[in-house]
Amino acid sequence: MTQPHSDKAPRIIMLPSVSGGIGHISRAGALARALQQIDPRVEIEFVLDCDRLRPFNIDATMRMGFRPTLLPPRGRDNRDSIVRACLGGADVIVDDVARYLLPYRQIVPEAAWISVLMHPIGDELFLDWPFMAQMDALIWPYADLVGLPAELAPLQAKLHRTGPFLETAAVPAKPAARQELGLAAGDEIVVYAPRGFPFGPEFGHRVLSSTFEAVSRLRATRPNLKLHLLAVRDEGELHAAGLPTTLPDWVAVEGVVTPARSLLYASAADVLLAEGTSTMHEGAALRTPLVLIPGPIQEATVLARRLAEHGAATLLPIDQVSADTMTGAFAAILDADETLPGQLDRAHGLITGGGGAQAAAHLVLDLAARRPSQLQAAD
Repeated sequence: MTQPHSDKAPRIIMLPSVSGGIGHISRAGALARALQQIDPRVEIEFVLDCDRLRPFNIDATMRMGFRPTLLPPRGRDNRDSIVRACLGGADVIVDDVARYLLPYRQIVPEAAWISVLMHPIGDELFLDWPFMAQMDALIWPYADLVGLPAELAPLQAKLHRTGPFLETAAVPAKPAARQELGLAAGDEIVVYAPRGFPFGPEFGHRVLSSTFEAVSRLRATRPNLKLHLLAVRDEGELHAAGLPTTLPDWVAVEGVVTPARSLLYASAADVLLAEGTSTMHEGAALRTPLVLIPGPIQEATVLARRLAEHGAATLLPIDQVSADTMTGAFAAILDADETLPGQLDRAHGLITGGGGAQAAAHLVLDLAARRPSQLQAAD
């Protein structure tokens, strides 16, 4: 274990994006745990912006072991006092795709600021260069096969390419993961996390209903095939997607689970459905067969295409998703021959490496240690 960087316990505030799915919360959690491993004294606080909050992100943060502070709505009359109460005293503020909050640095100038970037959805990487130019550091958390957008070229001096924030090193292999989860030895399982349908109900309902029907069809010849649904906060969401009111016994449903339990399922799965980059990264790193249905954002689409181009996963764009295509994709994996291990090894090699959350954590702690001397020099 690396020794602490200074005598003072660093205070780190995480500002994950809370307007979408739980991927940003999960990535911030991975960084937080890496920080705690390197320096057990570190103080970490999650601050969630109420102006953009999707409520299930509160539960997701608490499931990771962090009780979040809510950043209330701000106006001209209360902005300074709220920001000081929520962000004051931090050595480093780390935002994960929440750089729109950077102007508040004027109120808490003693904190260093790091931004975890996301592959652009539109032209925001170019339009946000004034924000990024004021950051102390920028983190690009993608594998090399994703590439680096040209918009980041002027910011190379402060850009750190860490690779994905993976926590898969200690996850048990498939047999042990299945045993820990209490899964029957002869069962085959398809794992999918609807996660509140972050890409909209039309997208999510199509994936879920097609998955359910595909597993149902395959059970005619594979009676031990089961469907496990994770991150389901309300079973009414499942019924809205066309699943029966009373689910058959071959469907298991869990709410928002801890990251450790989610990784166990990813390792135990015979087929793992992935819509977002976090699940794609984790499945690839764990050598789990992947069916990729990328959500309509650039990072998921680019990563899925690259993995498919390298023969490392099965890609089904959403307009091709149906009960027929899902049945075919699942059957091809479940009936795979000796070529499957090579595919899984390719996926693993393409995703791992780069340092990930550990590299990002060292960067955060280095900035925390240097910040007091930088402030004194500025004075």
